[in-house]
Amino acid sequence: MKVFKVVSFVFAFIALTLQGVAANDMTSATENSSKEKIRKITQLIKREPANSQAYADRASAKMEAKDVFGAIHDFSAAINLSKENNAQYLLGRGNAFLEIGAYKEALKDFNVALENTSSAELLYGRAVAAYFLDDYFGALRDLDQVIAVAPNHPKALYNRAVVKMELKQLDGAAEDLESFLSHFPNHLEAERALAAADAALQK
Repeated sequence: MKVFKVVSFVFAFIALTLQGVAANDMTSATENSSKEKIRKITQLIKREPANSQAYADRASAKMEAKDVFGAIHDFSAAINLSKENNAQYLLGRGNAFLEIGAYKEALKDFNVALENTSSAELLYGRAVAAYFLDDYFGALRDLDQVIAVAPNHPKALYNRAVVKMELKQLDGAAEDLESFLSHFPNHLEAERALAAADAALQK
């Protein structure tokens, strides 16, 4: 069972509860704020149709508003207009592709961006795409690099454990899950995964 998306949902939920705001109230406020952002940026684009950053900003606002296909369209416009130094736009479009399950398209964007720059965000995105394309070794390679520069990256730790379990690297999976749980104790899915890894190691 693929669990990267589950992890993404869990972290969204954690962020909301830490802020002490009801999820429904937060969603409504975010959507209203995003719609206002989109309206203002659209006015800017009408005045400055060659402004690549404006398209990227509107794409981000559309992602907040759950308009993923609209965001992909705007990120594409930003990429076409910028020509150079567009790694952040490729990252944004790659993440949008991940949202709709277009993993090959996402992988292509992350690969192109990584030809000119490297970041934990790009490597993590490529790891997610690789995982869903059943390239577990590719996903592991990128997650190793993410954790090398950001040792406490919680999603990377959890998901590297998931990949290691797929590859039967149970010792490493258990270590990653223990590190993850030190940051997020009582995380049910991680506790279950750690119990499964420990049980398998004892056989």
